[in-house]
Amino acid sequence: MDIENLFNRLLLEKGRPLHLTARGRVFKGYLVGFKPPEYLVIEVPRSTEIDAKLSEGHSVSGLFFVSGTAVQFESAITAYLRRPAWLLFVRYPSSLEKIHDLRSSNRVECSIPCILITLFDLKRYPGLIADINAGGCKCLLTSVSPMQAEMFTSGKKVLLEFDFPGSHSKKRLSGEISNVKRDGAKVSLGVKFWDNDDETALEELNVYVANQVKTSG
Repeated sequence: MDIENLFNRLLLEKGRPLHLTARGRVFKGYLVGFKPPEYLVIEVPRSTEIDAKLSEGHSVSGLFFVSGTAVQFESAITAYLRRPAWLLFVRYPSSLEKIHDLRSSNRVECSIPCILITLFDLKRYPGLIADINAGGCKCLLTSVSPMQAEMFTSGKKVLLEFDFPGSHSKKRLSGEISNVKRDGAKVSLGVKFWDNDDETALEELNVYVANQVKTSG
C-alpha cells in the first residue's frame, strides 16, 4: 500500500489518533476534520502544559499508524481554538514520509528496566529490555539461578511489565519465548509479542520505536 493511500485511510477514519510533537512536547490528538488542500483539524487534550506549546505559526509534526506502518508529516499551526473543544488547525501536509513497517523492521536498541513474568508458574524476574520493536524484544535476565535458567525454553508464555521513558503508566505486553541464550546466571530471551494484546500499550510502543528510528535516521 503506497503512502498516499495510507494517508487517505487516515482521512476516512475520523477519530483516528495522531501523535503530535510541538516545541519538544509529544502528545496525542484525534483527527476530527479536514479541508484539502488547506488544513487538518485535530482535537487535543485539555492540558496547561500542552496549551503552552501551541501558538499560531509554530511548527508541528504528526505521526500516525496504518497497518503497522508509521507515517509522519511536517506542518504548522494555523489556528487554535479552546471552545467548544480544544481544536488545533494545522496546515494540510504537502508531503508525507513513511518511516517503517514497525513490526518487521529491525529492533531499536534501548535499555528499559522490566519485570518478566512466566505464565506457567507466575514467577517474576527483574530484567532489562535491550532492543525492541512492535513484533518483539530481547530481554536480559541477570539474577537467575542455573536451575531457574533451565526453565526458560522456546514456546513458553510470558508477560513483560515496563515503563517507557516519559510514560506515566506501566505497560504490559504478553507473548512467547522464541529463542534462549544462556551464559551462567545470565539469560537472554527473544520474546515475540502476540497480536491480540493491549492496543494502547502497542500504540505507545509504536510511537517509541518510530521516534527512535526517526532520531537515529
